[in-house]
Amino acid sequence: MASFLINAEVLPAPQTTGGQPLMKVVSERKSSRDFQENQTVTKQDLSNMLWAAWGVTHDGKHTIATAMNRQELVLYVVTPTEVSRYNPEANTLTVVNTGDFRKMAGMQEFAFIAPINIVLAVDTNKQDKPEFQAYTAGAASQNIYLYCAQAGLKTVVRAGFDRDKLPQALKMPANEKILFVQTVGK
Repeated sequence: MASFLINAEVLPAPQTTGGQPLMKVVSERKSSRDFQENQTVTKQDLSNMLWAAWGVTHDGKHTIATAMNRQELVLYVVTPTEVSRYNPEANTLTVVNTGDFRKMAGMQEFAFIAPINIVLAVDTNKQDKPEFQAYTAGAASQNIYLYCAQAGLKTVVRAGFDRDKLPQALKMPANEKILFVQTVGK
């Protein structure tokens, strides 16, 4: 059993039906940087958002395509109290470190107060081509944007983060590389 499955928190089942019409959500998708302090994102919203970004749909397929089906995406969730790694097959989060690492996950003040920073990383052993890695992370980010637009949450994707300290806080293996961080809140 993979080490990231031990002591994993099972998230609520993602809600894969309902919501707003796609074209309405696309028209309302936007970047926001005015997050309120001391707000939370529900476990249901987090589960739905992670599923939209990289969940498993049918026949082991993910919600986004990857070049050559390499399935290289890795998601970490940074909260005020911990960092967790998402396992899409089991829909779980496994704590990899405890503490508030939001200042490493962002360079702007809003990232320090938002309740969630999602780290979009890739496994370079699975996919070594930067353009394909960027496509994968971009597709996942867009699905987070669309989920947030329909759920009334705010989000913004960023390339600004502490490139030296954040991988250490995430306890990332050497073959993983962070591409973006996406801040989520209210």
